[in-house]
Amino acid sequence: MKQITTEEELNSFVKSSDKLNVVHFFAPWAETCGQLNTFISDLTADLGADRVEAAFLDAEALPSVSHKHNINAVPTVVLFKNGTAVDRIDGFKMDEIRRKVNSKLGSADENDSQEMTKEDLNARLKKLIESHKLMLFMKGNKDAPKCGFSRQMTDLLNSVKVDYGTFDILSDEDVRQGLKSYSNWPTYPQLYLDGELLGGLDVVREELQDEDFVSKLPKVA
Repeated sequence: MKQITTEEELNSFVKSSDKLNVVHFFAPWAETCGQLNTFISDLTADLGADRVEAAFLDAEALPSVSHKHNINAVPTVVLFKNGTAVDRIDGFKMDEIRRKVNSKLGSADENDSQEMTKEDLNARLKKLIESHKLMLFMKGNKDAPKCGFSRQMTDLLNSVKVDYGTFDILSDEDVRQGLKSYSNWPTYPQLYLDGELLGGLDVVREELQDEDFVSKLPKVA
């Protein structure tokens, strides 16, 4: 996935061919942007380099470009065709990106792509779970929990100074519902270590009383 560092590079990228160009306006400090880069890279690879290309740029490092394209927050994804912006997706909305990219490509199986098969969803869930050694699925993120249980979980993890990733289940209904079946665990938050479910708040609170267990967790550098 190409990184764009100047306005000239962006103009060249979106005008270079008649392919669909997917441009992700991101920020390096936003965890969701890193996750979205991975998703977009995988999506465009699946659709084929002859049909769609993707790039990302630091929205804060190129303020004039961001202003030109009305970028008010990250992540924002803009779709270009023949040098013209034809659609956009504001926020961390993987399914909407998938639908709109397929729509602009005129994919024959667009309707099928709107609802991921269980196999596709499980593969995606596995990739998300394994994106960090210690991975928390919660409402909100570690900086802004959106429910009391999620806040208690992040407080627990922060208190032992462990390094962990998060995914906001409120941002993606497929993940929110699919993970319940995938792990046979009906509530959130859910914490995973090395790709395996540890459990919810009560289980994790008990586990963190064990010093040997805590010593095996990844620590903040």
